[in-house]
Amino acid sequence: MVGMVLRKTGIFLLTVLKWGLLMLLWVLKLTLGMAKLFPLLFALVVRMVLVVCTGNPCA
Repeated sequence: MVGMVLRKTGIFLLTVLKWGLLMLLWVLKLTLGMAKLFPLLFALVVRMVLVVCTGNPCA
């Protein structure tokens, strides 16, 4: 009886740990994806500001 309870508890804890690690991996992927995207968005905004300020579309 005690062995069965310990086994089920262990399976439950492993499942919780697995889901926690998967969520951590997902958050890490999302963060790194945003970190890659941020410089591109920043460059686009800077280019738009330069075009508006200088009036030169090739700025």
